[in-house]
Amino acid sequence: MESTLNDKTVYNTYADIIDWDILTEREYQIIRDLKDNGIEIAPTTIIKDLSGLPIGQEEYVGDGSAFTGKKHMLSDYLNKMPHGIIDKRIPGIGATTLEIKSRRNSIIVFPTKALAYSKHLKHHNTLYVGSSIEGKKRISNAEIQHYLNTENYKKLLVVADSLKRVLTLIKEENYDKYFLMIDEVDVLQSDNNYRPQLEDVIDYYLKFPPKNRCMVTATMKAFSNPQLEHECKFNLPWICNAPREVKLLHTDNITMAVVEEILKHPNEKIFIAYNSIVHIREIILELEEETRKDCTILCSEASIKEAGSYYAPKLEKGKDGKEKLPSRINFATCCYFTGIDIEDEYHLISVSDIRHSHSILSIDRMTQIHGRCRISKGVLSETLVYSTFKEKEAKTIFDELKKRRKHENYSKYLIHKAKKVLNLIDSADKLSNNDSDLRELFDIVKEAIKDHAKQKSIGEAPIELTRKNIDNQYVPAYLNIDYLQEKYFLYQHVYTSTENIKKEVEQANCKVIDSISLSYTKTDNQIENEANNKAVLKVWEEEDIQEAIAEIRQLNSIHQLNESTLTTKCRGYKKHKRTFYERVMKLYKYVDIDSLLYLLWEIRNMNNKAFKTINNAVIFWALVDNHPLKQSLNNAFQDKSKQYSSDELHMDVVAPIFKYHTHKTISKHKAVNLLNAFYKVKRTKNKGVNKYQIIGENPYHLKVHRDRIFYDNNNLLDFFIF
Repeated sequence: MESTLNDKTVYNTYADIIDWDILTEREYQIIRDLKDNGIEIAPTTIIKDLSGLPIGQEEYVGDGSAFTGKKHMLSDYLNKMPHGIIDKRIPGIGATTLEIKSRRNSIIVFPTKALAYSKHLKHHNTLYVGSSIEGKKRISNAEIQHYLNTENYKKLLVVADSLKRVLTLIKEENYDKYFLMIDEVDVLQSDNNYRPQLEDVIDYYLKFPPKNRCMVTATMKAFSNPQLEHECKFNLPWICNAPREVKLLHTDNITMAVVEEILKHPNEKIFIAYNSIVHIREIILELEEETRKDCTILCSEASIKEAGSYYAPKLEKGKDGKEKLPSRINFATCCYFTGIDIEDEYHLISVSDIRHSHSILSIDRMTQIHGRCRISKGVLSETLVYSTFKEKEAKTIFDELKKRRKHENYSKYLIHKAKKVLNLIDSADKLSNNDSDLRELFDIVKEAIKDHAKQKSIGEAPIELTRKNIDNQYVPAYLNIDYLQEKYFLYQHVYTSTENIKKEVEQANCKVIDSISLSYTKTDNQIENEANNKAVLKVWEEEDIQEAIAEIRQLNSIHQLNESTLTTKCRGYKKHKRTFYERVMKLYKYVDIDSLLYLLWEIRNMNNKAFKTINNAVIFWALVDNHPLKQSLNNAFQDKSKQYSSDELHMDVVAPIFKYHTHKTISKHKAVNLLNAFYKVKRTKNKGVNKYQIIGENPYHLKVHRDRIFYDNNNLLDFFIF
């Protein structure tokens, strides 16, 4: 089935959101109430939003209405979700529940397994499809198929990473028998850089008929994807949306500022949203021992070790059956920023820390965090604790951003950059059509071209601007572009000053009741706690890597070490352990496991530059002896007595050979690094100038070849890392 694109907008009608053929007496009464309230309602009536419907309020503002005193959720007026891009504006009006209860087959996609599983626990007619959680094992394809074969309406609650598996079983020809809903779609935009497979969800979405799909969030962002330009936009406005009262606390010491805020509420519950386990632990260490006993950390299973005895996997059910915070002082990382329903009263402290990219909160994310509370006036107070860039630091960052900005709209510039690369790739495909020699050459060229379709990002590795979609076609990576646009805005416009953050918060329907700045000098105790905390975390990281090594050895011993099992292992772990598995997955085919694990363990505490050297050493060693690149370099270094300066190595040997074989320009620094990865090199100094002499091969003493890279495989940019 081709992607179902709209050249014109397909609007909703009341027939799309109400089951007119099977109305209950209650539903007839609701329609009469709507008509009595002056709303024109008939099956064929086109509606572009729900203006006039009193959704979302427990008490309707205004006397004499047919709706006075009623609780107004979406499911009180609709039987099913509208199609298109649904901006519900405010969390907690029952969008997910509405679709789960609808009289049709539904696939609801969630950005996290915590969110998907929590909804599954509340609705037992649903099927959770995602990785294991809270002791529930990953469901098998046979179990999914059995559920699909039942006669009842199917309600599949699917983690984004598992959507492909579900749709493969359903089959494309049956897409029109299901309604696909993507919940909290803005999280896909924010997280796609870390989980690039999330954009596949949009590819699948576009294959569903326009009236069989919707994307929902309370904090809608613009989409750069032109395929969504004509998608129906459907707003769910609230009749009364009173502004939130927010206190802003700017500080140069997040830890002590949060500690002081905690101490202001000695008896009532507190919910602290802070996406950093490391810094949460530092805050807890600054509290008195008795107070620490009141602390809990709500986080993913991947962070159990770091959270230690403070770990809590979920909320607790109170005696009244409501979802309560488990402790008096509750910290939460990002997997609890979206989708959980807290039916409790508490003081909310949201933390935006510019020291780490993943700890910076957008204004929309703050709105989502506040929306976790699902009882009226449950948030007793709301405080944003935040830091801003120092003037010199900000100037460096923003000068760099300014250099990159060549269009008034940053996302348009990124799309322009991506499309230039895609045009070159497309031209290469056309020119090489029906010519195997050209096709082989252009496969190499395309890899070189793709390397330029990345955008440098502050505090992160370069971000891909192109991707292969589910149809194996090169296209712009629009969700990455959306992410970069948001980050650009946060770095350039929001976290530059206290005035800017105040302005942005006020524009998000908030009333700033206080805005202060506090400075703290780090005490000796704080410095010691931070050092001890880092040391403990480093030990735990090494324990995690040792666990990974044991698991890899076990897989190898039972002949189960393959890309599939390693890909599975990469999921659900903290970055350091996930990175170790990813590195093994890149190289295990070419070298014996003992050598590989030894080398990767040795560089465990080093940056990615150390892995590049190991990777390039293994790949060069894996090339067959008659591979053109290997032959060219070996021939160039036949004279083992010759000494080279770095300039001679670069200009006369390494750079021209690599340019010929990879179409990649190599700097002098990289030329020396590559040489040290490929050969045993003796370095001496002659009159203050470094001299390099090749004295042998296999500098890392690799033992046993596994797969070899054959002489006709010249697409070397797939293997080497520069």
